[in-house]
Amino acid sequence: MIFVVLNLILSIGFSLVSEGKNNRLNSVFSFLFFENMLNFERLQILQKYYDYIQKKTGVRDYFLVGGALRDILLGIKEKLDDVDLTIAGEPIGLYAQMEKEAFSHFITEKFWTITLIPKEWVMQGIKYEITPFREESGYQDVRHPDDIRWTNSLLADAKRRDFRINAMYYRFLNIKKPVYEEKKQIDSTTLLKVLDREWFVFLENSGVLILQKPALIDQLLQNGQMDSDFLYYLLDIQHFAYCYGEDGEKTDSEDRFDLQIVIDPEYGIHSLINRKLETVGDPDIRFQEDALRLLRGLRFVNVINQKLLNNENKEKNADPLNKVRLFDFETETWKSIKKNHDLLKTIAKERIYQEIVKSFSEGNPFGLVALVDEAEMLPILFPALAKTKGYDQPIRYHPFDIYAHIILTLWHLQQINSNYLVRFAMLYHDVGKVGQYEQYGLNLTREEIRNILAGPLNHRFSSAELMKEDFRNLWFSNKEIEEIKRYINEHHTPGEILMGNSQNWTKRLRKLFSEVGYEKLQNLLDINIADRLWMYNPLQNSSDLTDSYYLKTLVDEIEQTEGQFKKSDLAITGADVMEHFDLKPGKLIGELLQVGFDWVLGDVKHRNVKKQILANIANYLKQKK
Repeated sequence: MIFVVLNLILSIGFSLVSEGKNNRLNSVFSFLFFENMLNFERLQILQKYYDYIQKKTGVRDYFLVGGALRDILLGIKEKLDDVDLTIAGEPIGLYAQMEKEAFSHFITEKFWTITLIPKEWVMQGIKYEITPFREESGYQDVRHPDDIRWTNSLLADAKRRDFRINAMYYRFLNIKKPVYEEKKQIDSTTLLKVLDREWFVFLENSGVLILQKPALIDQLLQNGQMDSDFLYYLLDIQHFAYCYGEDGEKTDSEDRFDLQIVIDPEYGIHSLINRKLETVGDPDIRFQEDALRLLRGLRFVNVINQKLLNNENKEKNADPLNKVRLFDFETETWKSIKKNHDLLKTIAKERIYQEIVKSFSEGNPFGLVALVDEAEMLPILFPALAKTKGYDQPIRYHPFDIYAHIILTLWHLQQINSNYLVRFAMLYHDVGKVGQYEQYGLNLTREEIRNILAGPLNHRFSSAELMKEDFRNLWFSNKEIEEIKRYINEHHTPGEILMGNSQNWTKRLRKLFSEVGYEKLQNLLDINIADRLWMYNPLQNSSDLTDSYYLKTLVDEIEQTEGQFKKSDLAITGADVMEHFDLKPGKLIGELLQVGFDWVLGDVKHRNVKKQILANIANYLKQKK
């Protein structure tokens, strides 16, 4: 019965936190969801980036493409840091043609992507990447094309892209404003119907023209350049002004306005409104061309949904029934991800690292692990974690297996802590229990069990070692691994402090504070809180976490009144100890400094006095004799 309840909890969690699997979960909650409006009026945000690159390079006819356009339409991005552009032409010629004085710049030799980083402070932190229209074929390494051919066809370029929501193209033109006698308000459902019927639509109130029909796109773009006469023709033949969303008055002049053009040959608008992640063309072909797309797909759904939820939470006056609808996978795309999951083994680990770190930093780590698990990628990405599945724990501690405990503690942690290293520490904090519990099954004596707990098989230490092995394979840096290791090694320490005499809590916290600093100590306390929340055994663990939260308050008080007290702040030095006690350099000097330091931690305000510290050390030496 416990496992039935747990599965229900997990299922609800996965669907509610957006890690769309199949419609079988999301449909249960469909009555909560209302229309999925897109933010066409916000496309004007893109103009300054587009206009800047045109003016500074002297090259026209760029198209902004990919994630920036997607995120602006979804309302989950206000400004850009990476701007992906494409254009008709051959890269070497384009690169030579550009005026590049305003940029730091380079061009890659293999794929001929032109990277421009503005020098001006107004655009600092922004990177432009320009990849001319191209066709690709022959992916023998399941990652990179063997053959690249430059083309002037936007339609051909769209065919090589991964997902429909990333295959939309944007540009703007200042043109003569069309005049319509009649206005017609439409919603998202009607917009899709109009596009299916007409293949294009002009939204008058946001100044956006959307084109989907390939024949129309071909006519509009002659060798990658816009045919303004055909553009006017399209605007003229629409019968009335469609108004989507808020029907506000435009502030443009009567004669001319900035037309936002969205070219959408792969139905990305449909995918955005329907909240479906769907590949461009056959999903098996897309994933077999580039296996990293398997993980990118999980990351897109994970991060986009979390950002949609974050936006919803910011809306203080939002209707509680008008819940944001979250992304799911189109059925065939999801089937293909599961079918081709083994291809992920061929991908360079540093690329995998980038994808999972983005999800753990910006998305929903609990949901990503759920998706990775269902897609059968868990043993590939997190081998030690995969081995915890189905491994029961002593019921006096946890009434379900190690894996369920770990990911549910991760769920609680991510509600209170956004540090990706802390989240990864939570993911691996108990993986060593498999080896520890295997030893318990050997009919050991109490003394033998105590020896295990005092040695490397104690899961606090073995979990950290397993993490080091798995995370080195995922290209984590030594610095990142060492920080994660510290959290895992110390994740029981706050609990041990609480089990001790409350009069010593402040002193023990000062010691930890001294070693790790304020931020890392608060992170460690967050891990403790999340860990306790999913022990979930009332006989062993109270649901009242007042004591854990009190430790966080104590740490704040220490920070405000004393700050981080380090050994270097001690009022004596090794030289003082040697002179006072007539000692020579050696291990004893370090030992005595530690004695003095530990004593001062009991009352930093009053004890950090040279004379008092030396007296305490003298007393220690007397007792030692």
